[in-house]
Amino acid sequence: MALGVAVLLLVGAVGTASRAQPTLTQPSSVFVLPGQTAWLPCTLSPPYNISEFGISWYQERPRHFLRYLLYYNSEHDQHKSDSTPGRFSATKDLASNTCILIIASIRHEDNGSYYCSLSHAFSWF
Repeated sequence: MALGVAVLLLVGAVGTASRAQPTLTQPSSVFVLPGQTAWLPCTLSPPYNISEFGISWYQERPRHFLRYLLYYNSEHDQHKSDSTPGRFSATKDLASNTCILIIASIRHEDNGSYYCSLSHAFSWF
């Protein structure tokens, strides 16, 4: 039986009145089998460039509250919640203007909805 990892649309709003607001889009769902790696893309609308924004990722599992997973801007500018398993990471694909949440070795408890949002740069240290 396939484990379904639902990915829902989230719209981000950062910008000025003179430009269109940036929008993040995600596929409606991604299905992976336990043990496989899930790649969950979050694409930023043009003319905005993903390299200029940090992306925060959240998880909502059935019968649980929304929880913060991690923030990713670059290899040198990232943060992960203490409760986020090491199997969760992120990267950016600049060519497709996308930030990707990576979940290695998917488990049944990873089933849920995953949301991305635009974030301002943080200072974690």
